Amino acid sequence: MKIAIVAATGKIGRNIVQQALRNGHEVTAIVRKDKDLPPELKGAKISVAALEKNSLVQSLRGHDAVISAYGPTPETTAALSDTARTLIAAVREAGLRRLVVVGGAGSLEVAPGLQLVDTPEFPAAYKAVALAHRDALAVYRTATDLDWTFFSPAAEIGPGETLGRYRTGENKLLADAEGRSRISYGDYAAAVVAEVEQPRYIRTVATAAY
Repeated sequence: MKIAIVAATGKIGRNIVQQALRNGHEVTAIVRKDKDLPPELKGAKISVAALEKNSLVQSLRGHDAVISAYGPTPETTAALSDTARTLIAAVREAGLRRLVVVGGAGSLEVAPGLQLVDTPEFPAAYKAVALAHRDALAVYRTATDLDWTFFSPAAEIGPGETLGRYRTGENKLLADAEGRSRISYGDYAAAVVAEVEQPRYIRTVATAAY
């Protein structure tokens, strides 16, 4: 497959690039500048594009699927919904249907009708970003003509051993036997690429955890 990956230089994005390359796909890493690129992008085609519709369309044309690993900083959370609208418009104009988006764990349910971000224990430092992801999810839900997946990681995601195993689910926070919801960058990337290869969660929220 030909896969375009938006925001490919971030910690999650570069792991997704590596996984897609390992799986034998033709990968285009979409970056804002082509200087000081991480070594993990070696083997991918580099396409420089602004996070703006017309610029993205040029980079996306000719691909089979798009993965967006874009994540806001605390200063840019308010713009995440606009970014979702930009991605949707660019994917449409480029003639694609498949879009997988790195979401936020805060949008996952811990009980029927109760999302993680709304629990008293949710860390205040991450709440603005989590709420922005939830608002962006509402935007993706309007794109009924696209085969999108909002792929939320586990509550804890970070560096660590790539175990080559994980569980996936729909819309519900997954936790291990110790009650922890966690996954490494590498295993999360593997789950995202697997969803592109064999879609299971179309127009819904997916997640992966140990």
